[in-house]
Amino acid sequence: MEVDEILEWEEEARRLRRERADWEFIEKLPPKLKAALKYYVETGDFRVAQQIAGLDFEDFRELLRRAKVPVVL
Repeated sequence: MEVDEILEWEEEARRLRRERADWEFIEKLPPKLKAALKYYVETGDFRVAQQIAGLDFEDFRELLRRAKVPVVL
C-alpha cells in the first residue's frame, strides 16, 4: 500500500466518523468526554481518546456506540 493510498483511506475514515456521529449528543457531554470523542473522530486513535476520556476500554466503546461514531478499521 502506497502512502497516498493510506492517506486517502484515513481521510475517508475521518469523513465517515464525522458524518455519522451524533453531534447533538456529543455537544451535551462533559468537556472531557466531548474532547475525547472529537479527538477520536479526527484521528481514529482509540487508545489516546480513551485516555483523554478516562474510561476503560468497554466504557469508551459504549460511549462511541451511544454517540453513533463508527469504529473504522
